[in-house]
Amino acid sequence: MSPAGETGTLSTPERPNAQAHEASKIKSTPNSRGATVVSDNISLVGVKIREIRPWIERDIEQAKQCKADAMLQALLQRASCTPKTKQPKLLQKCLKAVLPVCNGQFSDKDISSLGIKTALQKYVLPGVESGFYSPFIEATNIALACLEKIKVDGMGEPVSAVDMICQHNDAFMYQNHQGVRSMRKPDGVILPLNSARAAFEDEQDGKQGKHEKDDAKRKAHMSKDAMAKPTVPFHWEDVLACIEFKRKASGKKQGIKLALPSSYKVKDYVPTKPEHLPVDYDDDLAPVPSETQETQPASDNTCK
Repeated sequence: MSPAGETGTLSTPERPNAQAHEASKIKSTPNSRGATVVSDNISLVGVKIREIRPWIERDIEQAKQCKADAMLQALLQRASCTPKTKQPKLLQKCLKAVLPVCNGQFSDKDISSLGIKTALQKYVLPGVESGFYSPFIEATNIALACLEKIKVDGMGEPVSAVDMICQHNDAFMYQNHQGVRSMRKPDGVILPLNSARAAFEDEQDGKQGKHEKDDAKRKAHMSKDAMAKPTVPFHWEDVLACIEFKRKASGKKQGIKLALPSSYKVKDYVPTKPEHLPVDYDDDLAPVPSETQETQPASDNTCK
């Protein structure tokens, strides 16, 4: 959620039926992880709800688009050792550092990036939505485990308290804020490993693997519980990102046809045609991709 000062908006809109609060202002939902909600007038993910909270409506109205590379550059700079210093080459440096992971050439102890390609080959097969969860989660967790081991000059060290894991959810999560209850049901979430493990506590022995080392904890959770539904709801404040799985009917029946390259190289950003699909996307009305694509430089500074 963008602070008001970054967009020029002086205050958060008041809720029409709100009771008197200090300074009569509505505060943004704490630790909100995106605005995947809609009203009769706003449709983001093909879902309909009766109303939209004023603070979320404000963020949707103020949202801006930017190129993927510009977004990555901005996020990497925030996570760097010197976030206030412009580092135009940071993205290229990080992309080159992770190439061994993409090309299946990285291994450390019990983790190998070769497993990413194997999991993605399962993910692109035809099937029902619930069958796509496990291979995607497996590929993501292998990638996260590998990336944690990579050292990039200028980037900070991994924080053990935020040992990220991709986790199957597909269950309702709730949060109360200023007397209003919000509800989400993301297919998957990314959250700290310890928070994910807490939802799979052994009723007799307490937290499972209490004395395991960090690497052993991650490996044990990745191999089993990461692909399982939580036995108790996750805490919304622990969630770092939400994941929704959507696939066109043709992809469910025929799978996703991809020609995987033998190896990856760092190239300039090339947008897809079209870059964004409307919510009410229809195969019969899909625009025909252009035969030529305009190459855009990686250093796009439009993201603020």
